[in-house]
Amino acid sequence: MVNKVALVTGGASGIGMGISERLAKAGYDVAISYNSSADKALSAVKKLEFYGVKAVALKADLSSVKGVEGLFEGFNKHFDRLDLFVNNAGITLKSDFLNTTEQIFDAICGLDYKGAFFCMQNAAKLMVRKNIQGNIIVISSNNAYAHFADVSVYGSAKAAVTKLAEHCAVELAKYGIRVNTVAPGWTDTGASRLDDKESTYYKIPLRKWTTPEEIANAVLFLESSPSVTGATLVVDNGALLVSDKREKYGF
Repeated sequence: MVNKVALVTGGASGIGMGISERLAKAGYDVAISYNSSADKALSAVKKLEFYGVKAVALKADLSSVKGVEGLFEGFNKHFDRLDLFVNNAGITLKSDFLNTTEQIFDAICGLDYKGAFFCMQNAAKLMVRKNIQGNIIVISSNNAYAHFADVSVYGSAKAAVTKLAEHCAVELAKYGIRVNTVAPGWTDTGASRLDDKESTYYKIPLRKWTTPEEIANAVLFLESSPSVTGATLVVDNGALLVSDKREKYGF
């Protein structure tokens, strides 16, 4: 029996690692991309191999087309099929609108939108070439719909990639390829940039943060739902139901 193969960008830590591990548990061979920490990526590979699957880490700067193409060239050296592509890699930077610089704009849009576009394109081309009716799942954010302060670039980039997934779903349907989106809210990844949990509960109806494992379960749900394409599954404990305090906007 041939295992299904998944490629998860940014799959060595945080939400990406939660997804990678869940897929390995489900019997997928898994390739993960990373950009900076080779040690963390190697540790992730060992963790995935524990489940008896093939796991590979590939270094890539996904903010350039050359980097994206390099990722898929490396992937093709290790695997001869691609069943599931998870576009998870992204960068989160906060900046108020009037003081947002070109550097911040390019950093976010270069990876979160441009990188996503060409990664999805390359994944789809590979699936079409191999005649595989695969899945592409984009990890977006509830910021695509919410209007929190200081995330005008990040939020609009996530809105763009969410709409991109819908366009891809239409164009790739003729190949039997499905494209869906998962939009997390506050997620407990352990990243130092995150706020104190309790300080955010006033705007989260269920008064808790999501876990990477829950996002991973959402990915598996969409992967295993053959009639679902072009959909967005919001996983944010109800945060989109609540607006922020007026003083957060400087009113």
